[in-house]
Amino acid sequence: MLGGLARRALPDGRTQVIFRSGSDLVCKTPGFYDNAARRLDQELNRAYLLAEGHFGGQNLYMDEMLKNVSFARMVAEARSTSMLKRTPPYTLLPHVQPYPSELVIR
Repeated sequence: MLGGLARRALPDGRTQVIFRSGSDLVCKTPGFYDNAARRLDQELNRAYLLAEGHFGGQNLYMDEMLKNVSFARMVAEARSTSMLKRTPPYTLLPHVQPYPSELVIR
């Protein structure tokens, strides 16, 4: 994980790792979604329904979000990231370092 997005500094100066790996992030996604959905329903009074009215009954944002979280649940239940087939292309020249090594959380 890079860039500090998967860690946070604690008041005592230690660093807490939020996601240990990409697969950990995928496995935790359904729980994040459940909490976010509860907040959308309760705290934001289902404001996402306004998009359905605007777009004639379809809510592309919610449809895609549900599709993605369903896939994340399936990956988490399978306990295997082999279903995550995407391999990003490597486009850097051989001598170019892709990111500063101090950004990597081990």
